[in-house]
Amino acid sequence: MKRTVIIAGIIASAAVQLAAQNVKGKVVDNNQRPIEAATVIMQAPDSTFIDAVITDSLGYFSFKEEPEQYRLIFQHLLYKTQERMGNSSDVGTITLEAQSYALDEVVVQGERPQVKVEKGALVYDAKVLSERTTASNAYESLLRVPGVIEQSEAITLAGAKGVTVVLNGKPSSMTAEQLTELLKSTPVSNVQNIEVMYNAPAKYRVRGAVINVVLKNAKSADPFLRGEVSGNFVQSAYAAGGGNLNLSYSGQKVSADLSYAPHFTHSDTDMEMISHHTLAGKSYNIDQINTGDAKALNHNLRLGVDYQIAEGSSLNASYTASFKTRNRSHQHSSGNFVESDNLKTGEAQMQNIHVDYTAAFGLNLGVDYTRYNSPMTQDFTNQAENVRQHFLVDEQQTIDRYNVYAGQTHALPNDWNLNYGINFTFAHEQSGQTYRPQDGSDLSSLNTDTKMDEETYNFYAGVEKAFNERLSLSLSVAGERYKLMDYRKWAVYPALQLSYMLSPEHVFQLGFSSDKEYPDYWTLQNTVSYLNGYTKILGNPNLVPSTDYAAQLTYVLKGKYIATFYYNYIKDYIMQLPYQSPDELSLIYQFINYDYEQQVGLTLMFPFSVGRVWNGQLVLDGSYNQDVCDPYHAISFNRSKWQGIAQFNNTVRLSAQPDIRLELNGVYVSSPLQGIYDLSSVWKIDAGLKWTFAHDCAELKLQGNDLFNSLRPDGSIHYKGQRLHLLMNQMNRSLSITFTYKFNGYKEKAHKEVDTSRFGY
Repeated sequence: MKRTVIIAGIIASAAVQLAAQNVKGKVVDNNQRPIEAATVIMQAPDSTFIDAVITDSLGYFSFKEEPEQYRLIFQHLLYKTQERMGNSSDVGTITLEAQSYALDEVVVQGERPQVKVEKGALVYDAKVLSERTTASNAYESLLRVPGVIEQSEAITLAGAKGVTVVLNGKPSSMTAEQLTELLKSTPVSNVQNIEVMYNAPAKYRVRGAVINVVLKNAKSADPFLRGEVSGNFVQSAYAAGGGNLNLSYSGQKVSADLSYAPHFTHSDTDMEMISHHTLAGKSYNIDQINTGDAKALNHNLRLGVDYQIAEGSSLNASYTASFKTRNRSHQHSSGNFVESDNLKTGEAQMQNIHVDYTAAFGLNLGVDYTRYNSPMTQDFTNQAENVRQHFLVDEQQTIDRYNVYAGQTHALPNDWNLNYGINFTFAHEQSGQTYRPQDGSDLSSLNTDTKMDEETYNFYAGVEKAFNERLSLSLSVAGERYKLMDYRKWAVYPALQLSYMLSPEHVFQLGFSSDKEYPDYWTLQNTVSYLNGYTKILGNPNLVPSTDYAAQLTYVLKGKYIATFYYNYIKDYIMQLPYQSPDELSLIYQFINYDYEQQVGLTLMFPFSVGRVWNGQLVLDGSYNQDVCDPYHAISFNRSKWQGIAQFNNTVRLSAQPDIRLELNGVYVSSPLQGIYDLSSVWKIDAGLKWTFAHDCAELKLQGNDLFNSLRPDGSIHYKGQRLHLLMNQMNRSLSITFTYKFNGYKEKAHKEVDTSRFGY
């Protein structure tokens, strides 16, 4: 009953605003394209001023007044001024003629800065980043930010150990895969700014490095419906593809959006494992080839409603769901040690309800509920010499999580700003696995059934101050009490950003922050999972959260060239490493806590352009890395290594009419260090060709990723008796074609996503 009343209220409010009488109309050019930011002045017939407004991005304007007689004056720097007398509420469509300007021997040249420093953040104009490139969505625009690199299908930021992507200052609540799908379905035309913060203030409810994607908020005096539909086909080792359907309704007070994105994925695995395993003084040379594939059908759905209560006050509600169906993976291992087959089938469902209220006086309240359920069945067979093993495993994980938050901001005298708030999260996780032997063996000792309750109580406060045009400060501190089963911990997280502008061409920024990273729920279980007859994964109930400390000094030259010197220290760093068991012929993967990991380095970013034809960007990063752990399964390590990264992006505008652009990007990563593990250096070349037509409503894009199939890091261990080589042979090269069509000027709405980062096996 309550739900019916709320919905009826929203519909009634929408009807009221649709029925409201005011003077309204639309301004276009001779080609019927909307004119944005045209000034419309309303006067009485005797030239008495009444009001003035400007047109929105779709050319619409509206006055609250409706006099019996009025004069409207339409002005724009690029168009001839026009006057119109009227006496009705609907002015209709006004067409302005282009203004011709004759300048003799005057050439004006200028270049917009690619980056600005505002309130402790490096702010990039998304339009500057994406223009003259093949970027067609928010994710691709994000990859144009200097220092942002895609590694292993995840977004990384040079100089930061980890980075969190948020939308419009609100924490993302999705897995990396789901967030990527969302950003890929968001048109680049709706991205306003991209803000990079190496040390996010506590008010973001996210600690550490943050990339804030700021989306445009389109509002119109006249309600309208917009949409976008797209489809893509991807060919790699196997064929895959999907599509997106997005609808958006926008009015003065009520707006809503609906999106549905089905995607079919199909990937291969191909790895050779060479293990020189020493057991009881005898050396065994094990050579196994592991091949297989994984495929799934993903459905992402979102429905959101926003209600503008008054100027600066709003109520937002959303339902987000993700369904992974037909999830199937098959792995076959053959070699001189075992012959095994591993078939996994299952489904995963995530559903989220989120309600957020913002008041004009600086108050923000919200509640969030997420339910995650993932049943899976494993069918495992293994043949080793004369011993055959066959069993089924039923795995299950169910998570219910509640999040409640409240925040308040105050504008204080002398340009001080104060913010404070609370953020409570409660989660109940239930998971387990049941072994069902098919060969008469007894595996009941491997069965698990675990329930965990997690509680996080967070309190924060912060201040911001612009002392003058040159110096600004952002300082915050968060106190947190964390409880997981018998583990209880109080912690304090400070964050500092100090910006100083010596001159418009020389800007310095100093930052410091601390953070904690919590292990995934499944890794905390005392579970055993078999990959093949030689390799298995163990859970680790003894894992503890890691504590991160990060500091950076950034220098920005002429609003485009950037140098960042950084230092990161992570106590109890969480990492999964393999080791050859001293008790049996098994290779065991397990997450552990290092004593610490530290990194010191320098990042240099050099954007450049040649006229309006060639746009380029070079990023160089060099760092010294050290991993320390004592002990690690009776093996201690203290290893260090230098690492380098080079990224070079290029875009060439082949034609202005028609609009055709070619992009060629390359990246190189030298051999990194990972505990006792050494990974090989990798590199890749990507190329793209984009054609925009039909008055910028249609887009056809061809994309080739990792053209030389070179982004495949091999791994090796040769340390204190551990000898292992992993040779990766899977297909990374992919070719795709995407067609997108927008109708009625579609622009994706901003919304909060669902945090599932610690869910899953």
